[in-house]
Amino acid sequence: MKDDDLWYRLDNAGKLYSSIISSRATTLFRVSATLTKSIDPELLQAALDATLERFPFYKVQLKQGFFWYYFEGTNQTPMVEKEIYYPCMSLSIKRRGSFPYRVLYFNKRIALEVSHSITDGTGALTFLQELVTQYFHLKESIPLKSEAISEEQLQSETENAFRKYYEKDIPAPKSRVGKSFKLPIQLDRKGQYHIMTGILNVETLKKKAKAYDVSITIFLTAIYIESLLKIQEETGGRKKPIVINVPVNMRSFFESKTMRNFFVSITPSIDARLGAYDFEEILAELKIEFSRLLTPKKLKQYIKRSVISEKSLALRLMPSPIKDIVAPSIYSFFGEGQYTSGLSNLGIVHMPSEIKDYIERVECYPPPSIGNKVKALMISYNHHVYISFGNLTKDRMLEREFFRGIRNLGIDVTIETNDEE
Repeated sequence: MKDDDLWYRLDNAGKLYSSIISSRATTLFRVSATLTKSIDPELLQAALDATLERFPFYKVQLKQGFFWYYFEGTNQTPMVEKEIYYPCMSLSIKRRGSFPYRVLYFNKRIALEVSHSITDGTGALTFLQELVTQYFHLKESIPLKSEAISEEQLQSETENAFRKYYEKDIPAPKSRVGKSFKLPIQLDRKGQYHIMTGILNVETLKKKAKAYDVSITIFLTAIYIESLLKIQEETGGRKKPIVINVPVNMRSFFESKTMRNFFVSITPSIDARLGAYDFEEILAELKIEFSRLLTPKKLKQYIKRSVISEKSLALRLMPSPIKDIVAPSIYSFFGEGQYTSGLSNLGIVHMPSEIKDYIERVECYPPPSIGNKVKALMISYNHHVYISFGNLTKDRMLEREFFRGIRNLGIDVTIETNDEE
């Protein structure tokens, strides 16, 4: 099949994200690898071309149909670019000739910035791993594992896993509708996206979490919530619940090799109206909440909610230009408008053993969002955890409080930022 013969529907998450794209809410998130040597742009371009041969379903452009957006194959090839802008900004994937991602380089870093319309963190990391492997095959003559990719494998990598595991008789979870605490900070100028990254030793973090008998994700979510409770107390005003959006990789619970979106979000919370909470109380609440929600039966309810929104007759019959107008407001009210902030964990990255010595670090940045002006995304690689905050404002109150909380628990953290000041 020729590239321009290929087309496919967006998955359930992709349909939402394609309709809410704006100059601030770009839906772009980043995964990147910092190498031991400076990047050769020509070899990186050749590596990208080879990667797209392996994943031909990424050689697509977003097109607007009458009712829904869709991806259409193209004979064009995306070109690698030197990074000059703030991360995760300045890319309109709806513009003619654009792709739903881009590959950037700067000094020793290769960055993949990709829209949630096409994939999630797991899919992006798989693509980045292939890209870096192809680059070192060309740069350092690292041998490739030659394996024929069957049509069946390509189909499994492009399946809509939401539809695969959808069960119509399962009830959807009740939507949480209510006022959550919002950080009292103002948006910066358009095009500005401020990143602050904390680097922690993974073994130290693991031991500290184990001492409290919780996972790293629960441990860091507790610090995150405690930080927001302190900010709410200091800024005054009426007490409101702290609600955190925590994406869950569904591949950990349901068999799927899809490289499209396959995640749902749970929303652990602490209700500040009930009184003061110490750190151990927050941990105890979160431990119960995560244990209750992270089961296949409960998660199938979230799959149901993701699918039934698309099946709504009113939404299906609404022309896509109208969806573009109403979707941001709906998402703001029923989606990110319900959260205080978001914290996501992409887990441990395993690079092929042949190229590990050529890679210093792997990082990720969250997509910018007006509803949650500050969000965090973390990843683990080579004995370190990298926690990156993305911030659309000039205020760093949450980042400072969070990393102060980590240090107060006896954990060393190195801070980096893309701010010039």
